[in-house]
Amino acid sequence: MAAPSRRGDPERRTRPGGRSARVNEAILTAVLDELVESGYSKLSFDKVATRAQVHRATLYRRWATKEELVAEALLAQTGQAVPMPDTGSLREDLRLLTHAIVANISAPDGQSLLRTLVSDAGQVPEISVAGRAFWSKRFALAGAIVRRGIERGELPPGTDPDFFIERLIAPLFLRLLITAEPIDAAYADRIVDTLLGTDGT
Repeated sequence: MAAPSRRGDPERRTRPGGRSARVNEAILTAVLDELVESGYSKLSFDKVATRAQVHRATLYRRWATKEELVAEALLAQTGQAVPMPDTGSLREDLRLLTHAIVANISAPDGQSLLRTLVSDAGQVPEISVAGRAFWSKRFALAGAIVRRGIERGELPPGTDPDFFIERLIAPLFLRLLITAEPIDAAYADRIVDTLLGTDGT
C-alpha cells in the first residue's frame, strides 16, 4: 500500500524469465533510484536506460508512457515489501499488512521515495496518473482482505472495502508526512483494534 525500501499492471504481462527478468528488475530499480535522486519531473526513459545499462528502445517496447513505467516500478517494489496476507483471520491479516506498511515507509529508501512522490505531486499533474494506477491496484488487493472478512462474518455485510482500507492506512501516512509522530507495530495494532472495535474504548 505504500509507495510508498522496489510494473501498468504486472499481472497483465507474461512474467519474464532469465535474462529478461534481470533486465526488467534492473529497469524498475533504476526508475525508483531516479525518482529518489531527481524527482518525477526529471525522470526520463533515457536516464533510466543509462542507469539500468540497457538500450532505451528496450523501455519503449515495454512501456508506452513514463506514467506506466513509474506505476509498474511502484507496484513491483510495494508488492515485494508489502505482500497481501491470507491467514484466515481478518485481524491477523490486517496486523500483518499494517506492520509491512510501517516497515516499508519507515525504511530510508521507502520514506525517501514516498516523500519525493508527494512533493512532486503538487508540481507535476502527470504524476497523478501513475498514482491512480498504483493505488487502484493496491486497494483492489487489500480489498480482498476485507471481503474475506465479510464472508467469514468478521465484518458487517455492508462494509465498504475501499473506505475500510482508507481508514486503516490514513493514520500511518498522517504520522509520517504531517505530524512526524512515531510509527511502530504497536501503533499499527492500535489502529487495527480500533477499526475492529476491540481496543477496549
